[in-house]
This record gives sequence, C-alpha cells and structure tokens, in this order.
Amino acid sequence: MGNVTTTAIAPAVADDWRRVLRTPLRARAWRAYLYFLLISLLAVIGVVYLFATGFVSGVLLVTLVGIPLLAVVVLTGRRWNALYRALARLVGVSIDAPAPFTRPAGLPQTVAAALTDAVGWRSLGFLALQSIVMTPVGYLVLVGVVMSVSLVASPVIWAVTGEAVVSFGEPVQSLGAYLLLALGGLIALYLLGWLMLGIVRAHVWLAGTLLAAPARERRVAELERARAGVVDDAAATLRRVERDLHDGTQARLIAVAMTLARAEEQLTDPKKTERARKLVSDALANTKDTLTELRDIVRGIRPPALDLGLGPAVQTLVARNPIPVELVDDIAVRPSLGVETLAYFCVAELLANVSRHSGATRATVWLRSDAEELRIAVADNGSGGVQPGNGSGLTGLAERLRMVDGRLDIDSPAGGPTTVTAVVPSGAER
Repeated sequence: MGNVTTTAIAPAVADDWRRVLRTPLRARAWRAYLYFLLISLLAVIGVVYLFATGFVSGVLLVTLVGIPLLAVVVLTGRRWNALYRALARLVGVSIDAPAPFTRPAGLPQTVAAALTDAVGWRSLGFLALQSIVMTPVGYLVLVGVVMSVSLVASPVIWAVTGEAVVSFGEPVQSLGAYLLLALGGLIALYLLGWLMLGIVRAHVWLAGTLLAAPARERRVAELERARAGVVDDAAATLRRVERDLHDGTQARLIAVAMTLARAEEQLTDPKKTERARKLVSDALANTKDTLTELRDIVRGIRPPALDLGLGPAVQTLVARNPIPVELVDDIAVRPSLGVETLAYFCVAELLANVSRHSGATRATVWLRSDAEELRIAVADNGSGGVQPGNGSGLTGLAERLRMVDGRLDIDSPAGGPTTVTAVVPSGAER
C-alpha cells in the first residue's frame, strides 16, 4: 500500500515542480515583464515630475501663487493613483479606488481641502518611493536583460559578420565559446525573469497598500451598499406582500362577503334554502383558499416553522423536496431571528436550484453554528459547472449574504459534484 501511495504522489509532485519551473515562460509572466518595463519608464518620468513640481512650488511658495500650485500638485497625486491602479490590472490585480475628492464651495476652502487631501499625499508618497527605487533597479535589470539577449544572439552575430562580439582582454573567435556564452545568457534571462516577477509582486503589494482606499473607507462603502440593498429588499418585500394581499386575499374576501350576502337574501325564502346552502358552501371553500393564501404570504415573510428553530424548519423543506435530501443538523448555538430567516430562505433557494438545474439524484444539507458564525452547506451529485451568473439566483443570494457580512463559496467543477457553502455571523449575542 505504501508503494502505491508513493507512486501516485510522485507524478503529481513532478508536475507541480514543472509548473513552477515554467513560471517565467508563461503568458502571465510576459504581462508582468511589460508591467516591469512600464513602471521602470514611469519611475524616470516620476523623478522628473517630482523634481520639477517640487522646485517650482518651493520657489513660488513665498508668493500667493505657490500655495494654490502646491494644492494642484497634491491633487495630481490622484491622477498618478488612477494610472498605477490601471497598470495593476495588467497583471490581474484589482485595487479599490479611494473615495473621490469632494470639492467644497469657495476657492479658499477648495485649496485647503486639496492641501489636506490624504489620498493625494499618499499617492505622491508612493510615486516618490517607486521612482527613487525603480529608477536604479529598473535600469540595472533592463541593462542585464539587454546584455543577456546579446549573449544569446552572439553565436549568430559572430557567424554572420565574422566579427568578435565579446572580448575578455582579447576578442573571442571560437564558436564553442560563443555557444557557452549563449547558454549563460539564457540562464541569466531565466533568473532575471524570476527577479522581475518578484519585483512586480512587491510593487503591486505596495501599490495596493498605499493607493487603495483605507480599510475603514472600504468598510463604510460596503455598509452603505449593504444599507441600500436592505432598503431595496425591504421595499420589494412590502410591494410583493401588498400586491398579494390586494390581488389575491382581498379579492377572495370580497367574493366571500358577496356570496354570504346573497345567501342571506336566499334564506328569507324557504323555497330557496338549497340555493342558500350552496352559496354558503362556496363561501366556505373560498374562505379556506383565502386562509391558504394568507399562510403562504406569512410563510414568505417568516415561516412559522422557524418558531421551533432553524433545524426543524429546514426539515420541512427537506421533506417537501422532490429529490431525496439528507439533513445534518449540528446547530450548537441558535442564531438570531434575522439570521435564521435569511438562512431558511438561503437553504430553500439552494435546494430549489438543485431540483431544477443540477440533475442530481440526492443531496445533503449541513447546518452548523456556534457563537461566532452559522455555516450552511448544500451538496449534490449533479452535473456541476455552476456559475453565479447563469440564472440560478446565486448572485442575488450572495448579495443578500453580504448585507450581513456573510459570503457564498461555490465548488462546482464540470461533471460535479457541487457544494455551495454560505457563511454568516450567527448574531447569537443579539
């Protein structure tokens, strides 16, 4: 058994090493090399820009023109910020934009706001740091690349022109020596590729740290979006309840009232007793239908089964599901009422997706909670390939989870199986 395990693991390890060794040759690496070239060129431009604007602003600072000019220079930091964030997308990194500059009324107030703009100063600091560091580093690395390419091409140049390309005290006139130099050039290019990838990774990390909106601002923006989502969701729910009550339940109650009125008229005539009985029977049937509709509406707001807890409520969903579903209830701490309601509808939507889209023959629902979080997992043996934007409602579900600081994770390779996990704070302390 040990030999079998070793034989199975060894090819996987070898494949991993081969993938790692091919990293500098991949298409993504070439985008990183372009990124390195661009930031090296921008470093030189940044040095010139900072020197020119700093010199002019310093000279004019004693005049009335110098202070507004310095304010403009600070605001240009935002332009550099946008440029470097756009460059980061070249290597597949998205950096959140900082909050826009809010221009107050009045020129003195605008100048004061610009001079104290934290985003502008932080962006200029990043520009200064990257320009000072990348100007010599970029120059040395690019010179190394040019020299390595020259060594790689040296055998061809020597064979075509007959003139020595390299000289170690005296010109090299041997094809063998040039082939060795070409091999050394290839090795140097490979190592320089790793060096550039490391520098790009560090540069992108620094850009994300200094150019992105601070964590507090991002949190405020998320809370504002979540608040807007909650308001819209609540308004949509109220419109739906109002429409259901107006178009369905209210109409049925009016029909019941009219039927009973007609039955009352019939009861005054003994000959029409049978007709009155039929009207009362119809009114009773309408009353039952109306009660069913009311129960459906109430269930859409907060299912009564949740009074017994999330586990029993989900058990009702499992029992009504058209395919066999196993429920694993491991709820140690009961979540808050709002989280329970959200979790119930989350499970309902995920089971509906399994029934409609997956082609599965069985599914499993796991519920687990503690004082910190509630975790819901729905797994099926269907065809897989689930994507959030393919009409399964997962995008909307993920948005609702984000409103309460939750998240939705999808593991659905083509061919299955599929596991969708929702994690939300349990809110048990509330």
